[in-house]
Amino acid sequence: MTISKYISLKGQLIACVIFGVFLLSLSDNLYFFIDGEVGIWQYHCIRSTMIVFLILVLAKFLKISLLPKNNWKVFLRAIFNTLAIFCHFGGLSFLSVAEAGAGLFTAPIFVLIFSWFLFSEKFVLYRLIAVIIGSIGVTVLLQPDLNNFNVLLLFPILAGFFYGLAITVTKKWCSDESTLGLTATYYACFGITGFIMTTAFHIFLNNPDDIERSKYFFVGWKPVDFIFLFWLVIQSFLNVTAIALIIYAYQKIEASFLSIYEYFFLIFAAFWGWLLWSQTLDFLKWLGIFLIIIAGIIISKNKQKN
Repeated sequence: MTISKYISLKGQLIACVIFGVFLLSLSDNLYFFIDGEVGIWQYHCIRSTMIVFLILVLAKFLKISLLPKNNWKVFLRAIFNTLAIFCHFGGLSFLSVAEAGAGLFTAPIFVLIFSWFLFSEKFVLYRLIAVIIGSIGVTVLLQPDLNNFNVLLLFPILAGFFYGLAITVTKKWCSDESTLGLTATYYACFGITGFIMTTAFHIFLNNPDDIERSKYFFVGWKPVDFIFLFWLVIQSFLNVTAIALIIYAYQKIEASFLSIYEYFFLIFAAFWGWLLWSQTLDFLKWLGIFLIIIAGIIISKNKQKN
């Protein structure tokens, strides 16, 4: 392969990742069209079912096997991812997509911490600096009031924590698994979890007063209309298209090179939030996002050198 063709290929793969996160950021912002229509568990149950169906169709078209090689390790990864996305969407109940997404993008920081303490990887100074920068970024972004601390502010950080666990498990235990298979397993796990939780709350927590106090998180089954299903179908198509683009890119070149470009998600999320919902971020929130991105770039860049 000539240098010019390699550069061209790299450019195409970068474009795939950037366009992929562009679609994901749009999908997350479309969530506000149906926010409050149903509880979070019912929402993810229906959405995950649609996405799994589309992944099955995509796998059939691409002739990719979705069956795991190690069931319990893939299942554990799916559980961590499920908890991460639950916390992410929990954060969306009071934060913009950019703010909640920034919490999710703290995952590389947690990956380093898990690697140090769980897998005894070598402690390197620049990685510690990245962790400190990222931690400052999270604090600046969320601006917690220590006198009136809101426990909901932990949701974006917990999203990054569990996503970091999922990434660590993927790297250590699932590196030879099908990427599309891992994605399908995760969405299937989330869909089943959503079904169980929604059914449980429908049976055991169906008092109107209880539902009002626990709105969004602990709601049972509710009827849905055509508009709700319409936006959910759009979201599902956007998610599967984005996943296909990102998977294709990661299959062609080293992950550490491309992972930097995933941070465009935060910029696109802020753009869609402004365009669709007139959401704006002040200087400190942008500074927090910038510090989180810098921490991620430091980690990713140095991974390429190792």
